[in-house]
Amino acid sequence: MCGGIGSRMNAEVEKPLLKLAGKTFIERILLALKGSGKFSRIVAVVSPNTLKTRQFVLSAGTEVIDTSGHGYSEDLSFLLSKLVPERVFVVPADMPLLTPRIVSEIVQVLQPAYPVVSIVMEKKFVEELGVKPSVLLESGYCHSGISVFDTTRIADHMEEHYIRMNIPEIAVNVNTKEEKELAERLLIQRS
Repeated sequence: MCGGIGSRMNAEVEKPLLKLAGKTFIERILLALKGSGKFSRIVAVVSPNTLKTRQFVLSAGTEVIDTSGHGYSEDLSFLLSKLVPERVFVVPADMPLLTPRIVSEIVQVLQPAYPVVSIVMEKKFVEELGVKPSVLLESGYCHSGISVFDTTRIADHMEEHYIRMNIPEIAVNVNTKEEKELAERLLIQRS
């Protein structure tokens, strides 16, 4: 998913095109997905908000689905309606620390028995890293942004199932300049 405005970043470029150690966020996501070897198809979901990102992913040989850009949920629903019947692994473009190893680890624990499975982390774990959780759940967990949908089984009101994985690289969902600095520090520590 790379169609959001990224208003909290106040950046001069589209958020998916921000760089971390010389590579754009979207390039890092594409390398993680392709490098995992787990997917038969990789699609970048763009919008009128991310026209330069659209050009970038097309030039990288990645398929594109255009959405309205009116909001994440609306764009996600549109994407899922276009990918029937498929199992769809959704990851936001603002997760630049994602690696092929982490993608493989997530795919291994996903349970195909449910129409929607999402990766969550303990709120305390995320906050201790210095990240402000974007989507909090009542249970004391926060949503990572990574989910898998079985589009053949999606209904209007379906129960989302969760798998807890406290992984720093997926906890750092970069929405602010401070979170970008944190991602840079973690990338240096990881090297």
